[in-house]
Amino acid sequence: YDWRIPGTWVEIYDAIFIPAMIAAWSPRLAELVDPRPGERVLDVACGTGDWTRCVAARVGPQGRVVGLDISPEMLALARRKDGAGPGDAPIEWREGSADALPFSDAAFDSDVTEALADYVGSDGLVYPIEAVLARARK
Repeated sequence: YDWRIPGTWVEIYDAIFIPAMIAAWSPRLAELVDPRPGERVLDVACGTGDWTRCVAARVGPQGRVVGLDISPEMLALARRKDGAGPGDAPIEWREGSADALPFSDAAFDSDVTEALADYVGSDGLVYPIEAVLARARK
């Protein structure tokens, strides 16, 4: 169906759905997850990275933040939008699937799967995520 909205599907998603559904509560989610300075955080199904950038500001330059998404188009836009401040952790954008995480065990202190439930219905999904965490999930 042609909605007559200019842009790619990712640009439309980012321009319309992110402000309406995600941007307003990304800072609140970051408060709830409460990543600490220096922590290593994995954002699974990061999309265009709004929540990922909130976390990078909280863990600071000594932290590590990885945004993982299966969509190369989402990641390309996330990289274009990535405007890390001087006090933010650098963000590593990685293409990959949540059911086959490309990380070693205990590589992260915490994770979030903000939008993952919208796209994946696997009951076994939690196990690969648990393996890459260094401590219990928050």
